[in-house]
Amino acid sequence: PNNALVVLEDPLWEQVKRTAKLEVEQNAEAGPQLYQGIISQPSLLESVVTVISLEIESELIPATQLKNLFLDMLTWEDDVSIHLDSMAACNRSPSIGSALNALLFHKGLHALVCYRVGHRLWEAGRTGLAYYMQSTVSQKYSADIHPACTMGSGVYLNCGGGVVIGETAHVGNDVSILQGVTLGGTGKEAGDRHPKVGNGVILHDGATVLGNIQVGDGAIITAKSIVTKPVPPLARVSGIPAKIQNYRIMTKEALDEADMFERDLGYYYMKQWQNLEPLES
Repeated sequence: PNNALVVLEDPLWEQVKRTAKLEVEQNAEAGPQLYQGIISQPSLLESVVTVISLEIESELIPATQLKNLFLDMLTWEDDVSIHLDSMAACNRSPSIGSALNALLFHKGLHALVCYRVGHRLWEAGRTGLAYYMQSTVSQKYSADIHPACTMGSGVYLNCGGGVVIGETAHVGNDVSILQGVTLGGTGKEAGDRHPKVGNGVILHDGATVLGNIQVGDGAIITAKSIVTKPVPPLARVSGIPAKIQNYRIMTKEALDEADMFERDLGYYYMKQWQNLEPLES
């Protein structure tokens, strides 16, 4: 990709290749898929791009042309983000189990890779192709992500039930977006009109956040909640309209008893988030 750096070792990619070779030894019928998508590829990036290109190819744009487009547009920063997105899919999806399965089968990861290509196309002024990518991802993966929005790395996206992310939305690093989530506008605004989601936020199934509002670092939006007002860091909100129920406690003892999503990044951010002063609801 553009701005690529020479990386002598990639532990995640080495792990994926070893897992794929072991799987072939145990299940010969999986050999053709694993060889084409994993074993014959030189890097994790080219592997996931190959898999996605075969999934979304059409008569208009065949897989080979798509793969070349992806590799031409994705930058070194995108390569790093895709590695972190792959780890997020592996660590935060109870059904995936391995980075190999994430690369081959995780629709949310594939949608994120396509978004990153569409975003680079948008930045380059190739908006028609960016919109085409958005439409393709929406149809194939049930994720409608505007190519102009900005997203960090280490994002976990579960788009099985449909996800919508608007044009001026910003999604920080290490955010978990579960199925049915909407980051949209209120319909009453123009310009910058979509939510700004901080690092490590968890958006549970069916959560809706509307308007140009801030969702603070480490906040949790519970399932089916509708959020129309800013959410402080570490707040847990729920309801229609959403109200603050409590604040996350950033201690090891509290995290040990938390669910998978809260534990996964809670330990990583614990010291940083302990400095956040909870605001009164």
